[in-house]
Amino acid sequence: MPQTLIALIAIVVFSILALQQHETSTETEEFAITAEVEQAATRLARQRLATIVSATFDEADVGVTRTRTGTANLTLSADFGPDDPVMEEVGEASYDDVDDYHLSVTSDVRAPWRGMEIVFSDAVHVEYVDLGTLASSASPTLAKSVTVFVSAAPEGFIGQPEIAVTLRQIVTPTLN
Repeated sequence: MPQTLIALIAIVVFSILALQQHETSTETEEFAITAEVEQAATRLARQRLATIVSATFDEADVGVTRTRTGTANLTLSADFGPDDPVMEEVGEASYDDVDDYHLSVTSDVRAPWRGMEIVFSDAVHVEYVDLGTLASSASPTLAKSVTVFVSAAPEGFIGQPEIAVTLRQIVTPTLN
């Protein structure tokens, strides 16, 4: 009888240890998966930001071959977004200055991953900032803040908060 009891206790202890090992392995895998998705979202945000900041600083500078030194004729914050969404700037391929991207949202980018799809979506916010404080400015300045938000979640996502990445860059006029 004591030998049976010792064997039973050993089986229970072994089962508990096996379950703990499995839980630790699962947590490690979840961490690695989250890191992979965060890296992919960050790459997407960097690509998006690079595309936006490569555009001309302001609509008034398109086609001009000089460096802007003053705020005359800059687009007002209230007018940020595509300049003429009906006729000329109907999609991002036709955006020619940084503030055209303001409030733009790309359609979801879907990527196959481990038997399911991960959906990446992004949004852009552009605003004038004071170069001294980097605080938002209601009036035009020679600096615009471009913020790209990218979120990622598996298709049919339920549970943990989705992964989100936010990148911000300050853009100033350059020689066109």
